[in-house]
Amino acid sequence: MSMQSLNQLVARSIIDPGVVQAFTSGNMSEILNGMDLTPKLRADLGCLEASSFVEFAIKAYRIVKAAEIKPLQIDLPSPITGLISDQDRAEGEQAA
Repeated sequence: MSMQSLNQLVARSIIDPGVVQAFTSGNMSEILNGMDLTPKLRADLGCLEASSFVEFAIKAYRIVKAAEIKPLQIDLPSPITGLISDQDRAEGEQAA
């Protein structure tokens, strides 16, 4: 959800000059508090140092991307694999 929130922030900065103004005045914490971010991520983004909002967005993207937890996908074979020969399996499928 945090990457989606970051995308919304960047999109909002295009139409709402208040976002860039908050960045230039050092009040990004006010904007970040209204976003769906974890407290740690909000703190990490709040202390980012950047010379422009574009640089802030790039650094924020890197932090959010690194913080995202990727689900672990385990591809386990079927328990029946190896127990029934391919020929027996084919004959069983034809009978049904």
